[in-house]
Amino acid sequence: MRYSPDHKAKARAAILQQAAGTLKEKGFHGVGVDALAAAAHVTSGALYSNFDGKEGLLDQVVAAELGNRFATVPHPDPDERRRRLSDVLRLYLSNEHRTDPASGCVMPALSADVARASDSVRETYRHHMRKLVDTLAPALHGTPEEQDNQAWTMIATIIGAITIARALPPGDDANTVLDSTLHSLLQTMNDRH
Repeated sequence: MRYSPDHKAKARAAILQQAAGTLKEKGFHGVGVDALAAAAHVTSGALYSNFDGKEGLLDQVVAAELGNRFATVPHPDPDERRRRLSDVLRLYLSNEHRTDPASGCVMPALSADVARASDSVRETYRHHMRKLVDTLAPALHGTPEEQDNQAWTMIATIIGAITIARALPPGDDANTVLDSTLHSLLQTMNDRH
């Protein structure tokens, strides 16, 4: 059977997408290669032939997903950029995102695992995190240095809020974490210094 020239790339992308959800839901140490391969409907050998083991898959998940929830933010007009960022924050700090780590952002799901990974994976994380800061900073007020600092603070805040809300039982406290964080960030974004 002959495969199309892009068959391997499509198969790799499908494995990455399916295995990423399982990895984000269960955590790096909570799932083995066989379970990741099963989630992607391939053999463990197929996973190894497309990625350099489980850590290679983690590296590629970070590269493919870190910051992609903020892809709609860039716009030449700062006010429009802030409006778009506000919309993304409303989705990010939602109960839907809290309850669905598999479809959610890689940062709250896998940052602790990346911290324990190799220098190569951590460098991939740093590179994509830096790109995210560069995407968010122009939507914020102040000098370039102040914008950069605010972007780092915003990222750390939303990751922490989702992580804490996921750790809490469903209910008022989890909702309050998300709602209060969103309110605080939106207020800070709209305040001109």
